[in-house]
Amino acid sequence: MLISLIVAMAKNRVIGIAGRMPWDLPEELQRFKQLTMGQSLLMGRKTFESIGRPLPGRQMIVLSYNPEYRAQGCQVVNNLQAGLATADRDELFICGGAEIYRQALPLAEKIYLTELQRNFVGDRCFPELPPGQFSPFSTLTLVEKGERYLFSVLQRQR
Repeated sequence: MLISLIVAMAKNRVIGIAGRMPWDLPEELQRFKQLTMGQSLLMGRKTFESIGRPLPGRQMIVLSYNPEYRAQGCQVVNNLQAGLATADRDELFICGGAEIYRQALPLAEKIYLTELQRNFVGDRCFPELPPGQFSPFSTLTLVEKGERYLFSVLQRQR
């Protein structure tokens, strides 16, 4: 199984503020849907609750440290390793939040990265990538709703 991170972040690495993304880019969300359809998604409880429902057509795995936590239509695990063991599709997409990205980064083979080309105010950030460990496989420059952003696929170097 391929382990990938999928993330949208600002130039200053911000990924969220007060439990939501600080931008609205429907085309970027459509790309997320196309990439993840039919695959496994692993996300933290807060990320799941910000979405508010299971995403159809995907195996949904929610990580919560609360053993009583339930999420209808999802499999709930209490640590990253259990989430990896639960995933049963060709590709597992790690979808956040910040702490889960930090834990999963050393395991990722690929990163699907949307990078907005300006700074945003936020309270959650994507971790720094280890120097020299990932290189761009492909990059597109896009503009949506006046926001310029890069969509890159990064591959781990071997």
